[in-house]
Amino acid sequence: MPDYFVWETRRPSLDSALAPEFPPTFKQYGVSFLTGRRFLSPLPELEVRIPPISDGSPTDDLIVFTWRCIAHSDRLIRVLRKAGVDNIDYHPLRIVRETTGEVYHTHQAANILDVVFCIDQEKSSLYINDEDPHHLWFIDRLALMDERLGDALCFRLGERPSTVIVHRRVKEAVEAAGITGPVFLPAEGYREYRGFDENNPRNVIGTHDGDPDGPADALDDEDQDELDESGDERQGTEAH
Repeated sequence: MPDYFVWETRRPSLDSALAPEFPPTFKQYGVSFLTGRRFLSPLPELEVRIPPISDGSPTDDLIVFTWRCIAHSDRLIRVLRKAGVDNIDYHPLRIVRETTGEVYHTHQAANILDVVFCIDQEKSSLYINDEDPHHLWFIDRLALMDERLGDALCFRLGERPSTVIVHRRVKEAVEAAGITGPVFLPAEGYREYRGFDENNPRNVIGTHDGDPDGPADALDDEDQDELDESGDERQGTEAH
């Protein structure tokens, strides 16, 4: 079994809540939950709203569109701490379910403090901006440099901070506890899902040949050619 996995956050079913967005903390408070930095000042209680169109019960790992591992239930927090994860700062959060008027204080906003730059560009397949090699357009196949990982249990991927990587120990603890929301995909061979910003009610952001939900549909040759052409227009380049 591989040692590292990408933490995806998906609706188990359409009966689970899906929040369309996370509060814009950088614009409002000058802080970001993606930088891996501890906030110097406490935040006021943040609010996530569940609209009627995607109403349902909140999962332990709250499903927020295109976000991963960003709002944790008290139960999930306990599981992570017991597994040895000690690099997450938590901030007050309320979840408002517009359909019922319920307000949940069962979750907290999670700020993962570790960021690790560890993509093996020689073994990965990536679309990178050729004018800014630090700007990663798209991950077509992921490979990590094991020597950069040390004994890290949970961290954000430096080249793609929205992506959360966890050790197998964390995966197994979360799954054994029956935590709802997370889906873990092997980091080696992980690829981003090209349709994630379209009609995507389950919040599929990435996939893998070993995806427990089945790999997301592959593009046919015509679609792949179109993607390659658009990548060239965006000054992207593929690195192997």
